[in-house]
Amino acid sequence: MRLPVSDKTSNFGVKPHIKKGYYPGKLLSVVEFKDKDGKLKEGTYGHQLIFEFAVYKPDSETDAPVSPMQYLPNPDNLDEKKDVIIPKFVYHEYKDKKTGDFRTAITPNSAITGILESLGWVFSTEDVDPESFIGNWVELNIDDYEAGENEGDEVASSIKGVGKYKGPAVGDDVRNVVKNKPADVRKQVKGSSITENSVQEKAVQTTASVPESPEIEEKKSKIKELGLLNEQGFLTKDGLEKATEQINAQIEELRKK
Repeated sequence: MRLPVSDKTSNFGVKPHIKKGYYPGKLLSVVEFKDKDGKLKEGTYGHQLIFEFAVYKPDSETDAPVSPMQYLPNPDNLDEKKDVIIPKFVYHEYKDKKTGDFRTAITPNSAITGILESLGWVFSTEDVDPESFIGNWVELNIDDYEAGENEGDEVASSIKGVGKYKGPAVGDDVRNVVKNKPADVRKQVKGSSITENSVQEKAVQTTASVPESPEIEEKKSKIKELGLLNEQGFLTKDGLEKATEQINAQIEELRKK
């Protein structure tokens, strides 16, 4: 039996990848999750924003940012280094499955509210401009993002949580990380009244909008995030295709259970 052979190597790794832990981070941009045509992408529950953070090396004693964390985008070129920038996806609008209307996700105790408050926002029912917090410091809980053929395959670093920065004032000598922001970013995101109904409505929407098991929905979300990482250059096309194929196979196995 003669089988075809290829000299191409698979690059499944998503970059950047750094050691798990807590790092000071700086907000670089806030954009809506859109496709290549500029149309909003609708996730499982509604529309998402992408908060992009630069990750910094912490001082060993004070935890203050010292310098941007860096990684090697090309293992064959040890002289080429890039600053570590990691996106955080979060819902800012939930879709009502009955009416099709979108409602704000900025309610007490929601994920996006926690991020905004970590950036310095004080909850109110007034509209909030997420871009106004660009340049603010936070504490990032960095974890491994795993998706591969074998359990434990490390693909990239991801942001597990965003907390308030509690270190000392950041000096002017700390180098800035520059991130070019895409145009046409909607700045105003609606706030919400602080009522029991708003919190309960959000919980009902979330429960009613799950068409499949939570495990399957989580894997679908991973595929979408991998697609964006590919667009931003953090994941190769080969890596994207391989990861998507593997996750889809896992989804099919879950559907059989």
